[in-house]
Amino acid sequence: MSSEEMLYAKGSKIWIPHAEQVWESASLEESYHKGDTILKIQTESGALKEIKLKPDGSNLPPLRNPAILVGQNDLTTLSYLHEPGVLYNLRVRFCERQIIYTYCGIILVAINPYADLPLYGPNIIRAYRGHAMGDLEPHIFALAEEAYTKLERENCNLSIIVSGESGAGKTVSAKYAMRYFAAVGGSESETQVERKVLASSPIMEAFGNAKTTRNDNSSRFGKFTKLLFTNQMGVMYLQGATVHTYLLEKSRVVYQAQGERNYHIFYQLCAARAKYPELVLDHQDNYQFLNMGGSPDIERISDADQFNETVQAMTVLGFSIQQIADIVKILAGILHLGNIEVSKKYMEGSDVEDSDSCDIFQNDLHLQVTGDLLKINAEDLRRWLLMRKIESANEYVLIPNNKEMAMAARDALAKHIYAKLFQYIVNVLNKSLHNGSKQCSFIGVLDIYGFETFEVNSFEQFCINYANEKLQQQFNQHVFKLEQEEYLKEGITWTMIDFYDNQPCIDLIETRLGVLDLLDEECRMPKGSDESWAGKLVDKCNKFPHFEKPRFGTTSFFIKHFSDTVEYDVNGFLEKNRDTVSKELTNVLAQSNMQLCKQVMILEEVDTLGTDANKMATTLGGRVVISANRKQQLNETRRRVVSSKQHKKTVGSQFQESLTSLISTLHATTPHYVRCIKPNDDKIAFKWETAKIIQQLRACGVLETVRISAAGFPSRWLYPDFYMRYQLLAHRSQIDKNDMKQSCRNIVLKWIQDEDKYRFGNTQIFFRAGQVAYLEQVRANLRKKYITTVQSVVRRFIKRRRYVRLQKIIFGIQRHARGYMARMRAQKLREARAALILSKYARGWLCRRRYLRLCHSVAGIQQYARGMLARNRFYAMRDYYRAVQIQRFVRGVLARRAYQKRRRSIIICQSAVRRFLARRQFKRMKAEAKTISHMENKYMGLENKIISMQQRIDELNRDNSALKHKTSEISVLKMKLEMKKNLEHEFKNIKAACLDKDKLIEALNKQLESERDEKMQLLEENGHSQEEWNQQKQIWCNENRELRKQVDSMIEMAKNAAGNQREHEERMLTEIDNKELNEAYQRAIKDKEVIENENYLLKEELSHFQQQHNGIAAFNMHHTRTASNASSQNEDDIGYGSAKNTLEINSRYPDLRNKNDSFLDNTSIVVKLRSILEEEKQKHRSLQEQYVKLASRNKPTEDSFRPTCCPPRGST
Repeated sequence: MSSEEMLYAKGSKIWIPHAEQVWESASLEESYHKGDTILKIQTESGALKEIKLKPDGSNLPPLRNPAILVGQNDLTTLSYLHEPGVLYNLRVRFCERQIIYTYCGIILVAINPYADLPLYGPNIIRAYRGHAMGDLEPHIFALAEEAYTKLERENCNLSIIVSGESGAGKTVSAKYAMRYFAAVGGSESETQVERKVLASSPIMEAFGNAKTTRNDNSSRFGKFTKLLFTNQMGVMYLQGATVHTYLLEKSRVVYQAQGERNYHIFYQLCAARAKYPELVLDHQDNYQFLNMGGSPDIERISDADQFNETVQAMTVLGFSIQQIADIVKILAGILHLGNIEVSKKYMEGSDVEDSDSCDIFQNDLHLQVTGDLLKINAEDLRRWLLMRKIESANEYVLIPNNKEMAMAARDALAKHIYAKLFQYIVNVLNKSLHNGSKQCSFIGVLDIYGFETFEVNSFEQFCINYANEKLQQQFNQHVFKLEQEEYLKEGITWTMIDFYDNQPCIDLIETRLGVLDLLDEECRMPKGSDESWAGKLVDKCNKFPHFEKPRFGTTSFFIKHFSDTVEYDVNGFLEKNRDTVSKELTNVLAQSNMQLCKQVMILEEVDTLGTDANKMATTLGGRVVISANRKQQLNETRRRVVSSKQHKKTVGSQFQESLTSLISTLHATTPHYVRCIKPNDDKIAFKWETAKIIQQLRACGVLETVRISAAGFPSRWLYPDFYMRYQLLAHRSQIDKNDMKQSCRNIVLKWIQDEDKYRFGNTQIFFRAGQVAYLEQVRANLRKKYITTVQSVVRRFIKRRRYVRLQKIIFGIQRHARGYMARMRAQKLREARAALILSKYARGWLCRRRYLRLCHSVAGIQQYARGMLARNRFYAMRDYYRAVQIQRFVRGVLARRAYQKRRRSIIICQSAVRRFLARRQFKRMKAEAKTISHMENKYMGLENKIISMQQRIDELNRDNSALKHKTSEISVLKMKLEMKKNLEHEFKNIKAACLDKDKLIEALNKQLESERDEKMQLLEENGHSQEEWNQQKQIWCNENRELRKQVDSMIEMAKNAAGNQREHEERMLTEIDNKELNEAYQRAIKDKEVIENENYLLKEELSHFQQQHNGIAAFNMHHTRTASNASSQNEDDIGYGSAKNTLEINSRYPDLRNKNDSFLDNTSIVVKLRSILEEEKQKHRSLQEQYVKLASRNKPTEDSFRPTCCPPRGST
């Protein structure tokens, strides 16, 4: 039977892939035999499945580790080193035993519990002090103790590399490692050096950490902290520290995704804004740089308390009060800079938008506050936000920015200021932590970002994954080296282990014509763009096996990293790599009157870590770096030659140089690795998400370590341990207790035939993966066989004794059972007789009760039936009565309707008859109206009416002439009166304004005197307390200066207010004069129209009477009417008289002809009216000339009202 058939026997536990859980446990339903193509299994949920196999058995499912190995504290001790075995072991330790630390060879795997555990107190530090790495349970303190012990023993440089994705606990792990070094390198009670080292963490977290969707305190930069030790009498003491940072995420200053925050320090400053009123800060939601994510708060965290802790830590590390105040002003200036509003600009004289330019209001509050806080010229800042300068050989051109470009320039400036400030803070920290004394060696703690892949991956993710590629290469080389050293130490023969070498992927990124080289080249192009760079990538990098172009589009590309294939979006790569900010804007900040702002802006980026690495390179001696597949080529040979004309390095080149320095430093040290794992995205304590964890295990190199170990001899047993466990696998003759090594050889040679599956070392036995499990299976089978034999004898004895005892018991039970059954039978007979008697009486009672119930039911039914019949008869009679009443009313309605119809017909007949009689009478009366007597009656009194109307016309003419004379006089008087009123009103207004100005000046003088008195009092108090309170004296002097500025500003404001009041009064007077002149002109026009209308009415009346007079005269001279002429007039025509009436008028009024001369003299009247019209026109011209003269004479000037509005100071 082969080893596969023995291991894959019926009932063996295996692992099978699962869609959600990644791996699922199952058991074999049938034993496996060579050549089988189907394997029947049963999952833990009870489902039966069949797995297809290859005939050679190469795709057999992985086996589960024996129960004795489940939960081991070192993953490399597992018999089966594969992905499901590692995952299950971590799950048992984390979920069931709640242990967060596990070893994987030289790696410490730390799973974030999202809970406070009592694992980091002083007692725990003392417990791990002096113990080797495998003596106690895995812990970050055990790894730190291992590094510190090696530092003491070998006096060499070491490093601890902490990596993992955001939210996995990298920062906390690095913090606890540094706390352990501070405790064992000094004392448990913090000294000044240890206190400074621990105080650097709150500052770096405040300025470099932010809330993301994955972590509330995510580090947005890489940090390498070097703890410097010195050897004093054989003991290593902590001497100081230095901090080196990498790739700060500057874009977070101006943009945050949904659910994320900006850096903590901004929210802490807004929470503590009451302490700094001079910053003019508001709530954090009112700032554009802080309210984008929509998640400004963190649960159970107080930003105000965190700010106090940050300020206290800065004080501990040597920041002066002035430095802290200036740093706070720069941070507030960044917030106000983000609130500067860039608005659209329109063409002059039109509403058309100018798309090539924009505008910022000069009185923008945030612009002025930014200038005041940073002590720069706000107008220069506004100018260079709206303009940009393009320089050539001998000249430069100013080009306006559109709105998008201006906002981009503003954001770039904010990012530049924050990055420089962050660099300045790190420099101050390094100066404070490193006292300049000579150190012996150091331990570096690297808190670096883990492998990242999102839906949209940009330049930041590219740099982070590039750094992880380099670190993974260094990790693989180090693990391989340790593995080979272990084999050499044990003196066993070994062959080269092949492992994944990610050098081709690194070549794709950093070699000539690689991704970074093409990116820098495109950045140097004047018209370079992301799309053209993507096209060059496809052309030049398509030859690399780790590069892949997208199927659709040209705005992305793929890189096959060691962990996963990542798609990068090229949008924004060039801009982020250039990291350009306007030179003019930086010059504006460099000319600031604030010393710190000027100092920050002239900082230069210096790679101190590279300098340290070059110094240490001379001390490496004969240290050899071993590579698995080929020799490691130096990165210096692959560096790109930078032109001397290029003054500023790109972000990519800077990051590459920093990363090269970091890798050189790590190669020069002995590294220790901590891989932090994030168990879930919900931040729930001890919640396990398998898919997320397996992805992190693949990305952080744990499974690669397992694979390298599995490629060699992962299972290792000491000879005594192996003998004690597997001695029963050999015959008694092959066992020698005095020579355990030979006994172990006999056991291994007996059961493992292939010599390549094991090696005998000096102190250990090395096995290939699966061999220990095979020995465990053999041991389990032998134990099962021996135990079965022993169990068979014991079971026979137990069964025999149980049988005799049961036989005796059964006889006694049968005797008692028979007696019991007889008694029960007699009892049943008695109960049957009694039941018959009871049933007889019960049946009789039931029959009687049923009869009575039936009688009662029948009587009730009859009662309800009779009632229903009576109600039905009543309803029928009531319906009959109602029908009769309805018929009666209907008949009445029909009779009345017939009567009305008949009556209407009679009335129509009567009206027709009456109409016929009326028409007959009308014809008769019409004939009578045409007679002469009727005409005489109609024209009677017409002559009297004509005379009275002539008298009335004469009176109206006289009254009109008198009224015209009075009207002209009234209009002149009105004009004079209005002019006097206007002059009096102007005089009153000017006098009131002068009084107001005098009162205002007196109030300001009084206020100025009171403020001067207060100032003198403050100066006197300051003089008395000068010796005791020097610091308070300085504060009061500052207050006095502010008071002087306020007094001057108030005086200027009063002057401006007086000037504005004068201008307002002048405008009011001018408006009043113009308004009065316009009203006078309008009244003159209205009077002219009224007179013209009266003249027109008089002309109409004259023409009307003239026509009547001419008609009467003509009638008297030429016309005689007979009776037949009146036939054309009806009853209503009363304007003409008959012949009789005409004769009577002529005889009654003989002097009527004499009056015709007065009526015919209308020519004189018309002439008079024309003269009146000419007079009105002349008056209109004179009024218009007066209006022009007054307007020119009363035109307001600057000096016209100065004597009246601004009296001299001495006048009262």
